[in-house]
Amino acid sequence: MNFLRLMGLTSIAAVSAGLVGCGRLPGGGPPPATVWLLPSADQPKSSQSQSLPSEIAAFEGALVVIDTSTLRPVYDSSLAAAPPGSSRIAYITTYQGSRYHPETIRALTEDESAAATFASRVAAAAARNGNGMFIDFQAATPDEMTANASMLRAITDSARSRNISPIGVIVPPGDTISYPTAVLARTFDFIVARLDGEHRPGTGPGPLVSPEWMSRQIGMRSSEIGVNRLVAELPLFGYKWDRSGSATRITFAQAQSLVRSEAGSFRRDPATGSLTASSSRNGWTIWIEDAATLEKLISVARQLGIRRFALLGPDGADPEIWTRLPAALKR
Repeated sequence: MNFLRLMGLTSIAAVSAGLVGCGRLPGGGPPPATVWLLPSADQPKSSQSQSLPSEIAAFEGALVVIDTSTLRPVYDSSLAAAPPGSSRIAYITTYQGSRYHPETIRALTEDESAAATFASRVAAAAARNGNGMFIDFQAATPDEMTANASMLRAITDSARSRNISPIGVIVPPGDTISYPTAVLARTFDFIVARLDGEHRPGTGPGPLVSPEWMSRQIGMRSSEIGVNRLVAELPLFGYKWDRSGSATRITFAQAQSLVRSEAGSFRRDPATGSLTASSSRNGWTIWIEDAATLEKLISVARQLGIRRFALLGPDGADPEIWTRLPAALKR
């Protein structure tokens, strides 16, 4: 089922041709905000459809996973092929079985013929699933940067031959060596900065993204290419740390149910706006984002000049997000 329905004045064609946000509209007003909802590879299914007003260009995401055994793109079978002119964007990732698989891309780059076939298959998958494409090939090492960039270039070349646009690449927070901004900007329309790594599996409990940390990440990328080609990707989920320090992803709905089952309540962290709760009996700690957290982060990002946002993991997110997001994007 669709996450969002594109409505009103701003079409994919306008975004593709003008890269909305790179200037002002003919009437002199600011360009409309743009939002993509990306399904989490851990929770790809959607149970609801959301809509936003016409002044916000809204795009749904369709998950396409690169199978590690066959090296073929695997579609989300719950989605039919995207009709011409639809608002869908293909979200291509190597994330499978709780981790990214950079070895898949590494193996392909060693065989020129296999790489060309793979690039064509990925582009075809993107064309089936939408008008645009975001590529999420994370966990590469600095030594693999050149080969990884070459593969990404082959995929985008094949995608452009199919009139797929816009095309973006998702980059991990902080890693400008394996994922150099200026190099990737030569290939992609957008650099999508993933902003959920301040606290995560492998760290102690804490907010997934604070305003200060997010500002540093945006500054790190925008210092080379400006903000007009940046997309800020923000999480709609959280993490639950157990007594041993291991962290697992949790939706807002799951977190709310767990906290209520123990007759507890969330508290809002005053520094970051995130919600947190803990259980002394069972030894878990939760940090998660809700509508108010998202509003705060979007406000800070907009002050930095960001006009495009990707929201990751809409399933089970705080339902208030869908009523408060339009106002947050217009501030």
